[in-house]
Amino acid sequence: MKNPRSSRTVLAIIFVIGVIATLGLSQFYTAVIVPAFAPPPTLDQLYTRAIEDAMIAQPNEISNNLTPILENNTNLVWQGSGENASVLMVTWTKHTESYPVGQNATTSWGDTWVTAAPEIQVFFRDHVASDANLTLRAAELLGLPANTTNTYFVEFWVKPQDMFRPTPDNEINDTTAQLTFPASASADYKAWFNNNIIYSYYPMKYPWTRLGYTYDWGSNNHVGLSEFIVKQNSTVTVKSITPTAEYLQSHP
Repeated sequence: MKNPRSSRTVLAIIFVIGVIATLGLSQFYTAVIVPAFAPPPTLDQLYTRAIEDAMIAQPNEISNNLTPILENNTNLVWQGSGENASVLMVTWTKHTESYPVGQNATTSWGDTWVTAAPEIQVFFRDHVASDANLTLRAAELLGLPANTTNTYFVEFWVKPQDMFRPTPDNEINDTTAQLTFPASASADYKAWFNNNIIYSYYPMKYPWTRLGYTYDWGSNNHVGLSEFIVKQNSTVTVKSITPTAEYLQSHP
């Protein structure tokens, strides 16, 4: 005959094991199925990551589709021809007092970063942004901080010889940039280039790609618009000054 006390003991042990197993399994599923989600990164964090990424230029980040500044490039807007040819460029700024419309201006304040007109308008024609997001999206596209105080797009005519591409090989008439200086690079240009590395990254100010395009920190591939620099003390002829939203919503 079976011992009733022994049977009850066995049942109790089985019950306890079952409870432990159930609790353990529950805790296991809780740990695996309910992960802790980190909050999305802030705009400042995204911008910092962009600068950190831009600090290291890699071969797979080279673009073969940079805008060439050539008279036969029908995507550009030209005035005059030959030695008198000027191309329409645009800069985003808050310093409208430096650009008298319809007159010449000398870029005595320093280098001026520009893109070719009407590339940014074409971008916003093809990538529609709401009025509330226009300024932020423009800042992302041009590799500028979200809190930029730029409010106007200024278009002006500039001679190609007064510009360079901020890349190791700084010619503006081709469609790609290299990672290293060519043998023809001058000591002055190398000094400018290296000084701009320090200015851009230490402390972190701008995600300068050094590859001829702006760092678009609002997209996945980060390839923005082709960028150029108008040299200090160049003479440009100012065509227009337009508020940000109006300019970006004026599609060519």
